[in-house]
Amino acid sequence: MPFLGALIRLLGARTRWVLLIALVVGGLTLLGLIGWAATIEDRAATALNPVQRAFRQAGEPISNLLGDLDDFGRLNSENRALRSRIEQLEADNARLRELQIQVRARQALLEVQAETDAVTVTANVTTRDLTGLRTIIGIDKGSNDGLRVGLPVLAAGGTLIGQIYDVRPHTSFVRLITDPDSAVRVLHQPSRSEVVATGDTLGNLEAQIPWTSEVELGHLFVTSGLDGELPQGLPVGRVSAAEGTVQDAFRHVVLEPIAPLEQLEQVLVQLTIPPPDLSILNPDSAEGDGG
Repeated sequence: MPFLGALIRLLGARTRWVLLIALVVGGLTLLGLIGWAATIEDRAATALNPVQRAFRQAGEPISNLLGDLDDFGRLNSENRALRSRIEQLEADNARLRELQIQVRARQALLEVQAETDAVTVTANVTTRDLTGLRTIIGIDKGSNDGLRVGLPVLAAGGTLIGQIYDVRPHTSFVRLITDPDSAVRVLHQPSRSEVVATGDTLGNLEAQIPWTSEVELGHLFVTSGLDGELPQGLPVGRVSAAEGTVQDAFRHVVLEPIAPLEQLEQVLVQLTIPPPDLSILNPDSAEGDGG
């Protein structure tokens, strides 16, 4: 610093003024540059703010879309899992309903067993003739279970549905009462007239009954048991139609089966047949003998 002061003293007055002016101008220039740089930076930042904001706003939908895609994928996966669970529950519910139906059907057969002194065996229906030409079913019991040709086959409630006509060791076939080759000796309950009911091709039975027997719609026909092959009193069918005039010796009647033959799933085979009560044909004489 002493050297700088000595140097300034050596310079002339005019030179010192020039140097002073140069220093002032340089300082002002430096300060201006510093201020302008800050101003430029501020202005640049201000100018770029909308651009940066636009980029941020443009990126927000993409970010939201990616988030929505993640949520959609998760919800789709959850929906698939729920649908699978619902299907499983529906299948379980269907199996439970089916089991309940089978249990009720078996219980009805067991009640028939409990009400009779005859030896019986339950069987499941395994096959059914779907041609419409015959009304035959197959069951899962055979000769190894004591079955033989001619035995009566019953439905729930003890109604007759048919007779065994073919027996194998483990399976058998039942000719239903509506089969054209079926013939069952039955009694008209109100009049006690015995007739033979045969199957027709329409899923019913038909019979010819003496005109003297008053037949009305809804009258019940039961097995007579007089042939020794079937028990007495098994319900067979009700009158659904009757045709004939007073000039006819016989009236043609149509019987609708009591048992739901098209819905059979479980049946009861009666292995023993009690001897028939011959008094059923003339109940009045039986009452007189008793008196």
